[in-house]
Amino acid sequence: NAAVAIIGRYVYERGCANGKRVQSNMGAKNHAIVMPSADKASVVNALTGAAFGAAGQRCMAISAAVFVGGMGEYKDLLVEKAKSLKISAGYEKGTDVGPMISPEAKARAEKIIESASAQGASV
Repeated sequence: NAAVAIIGRYVYERGCANGKRVQSNMGAKNHAIVMPSADKASVVNALTGAAFGAAGQRCMAISAAVFVGGMGEYKDLLVEKAKSLKISAGYEKGTDVGPMISPEAKARAEKIIESASAQGASV
């Protein structure tokens, strides 16, 4: 996102100009680390909310989860949970995932899905 890069550079330059150490990720992916001892239901609910809340269109969406020791049964649990989400208009009662914010956002999501599929992901 160009706006994120502009702001990130500005923050970096201002901080450095004032002798500060700066880490400016400028659009980096947010990760969740899942430990083997984690409560499965809590993990599934947290990852689902982080990935699909606000239709995945917020800056703190989790775009990558790292499962220490392997994914195990999480894949099936996450797929089951995702399939159970109600997709509808955001104002309708019981809606879990509302619409994309713009045609451009929808096109971006479609491009990401196509890219994931091309890289071997099960879609």
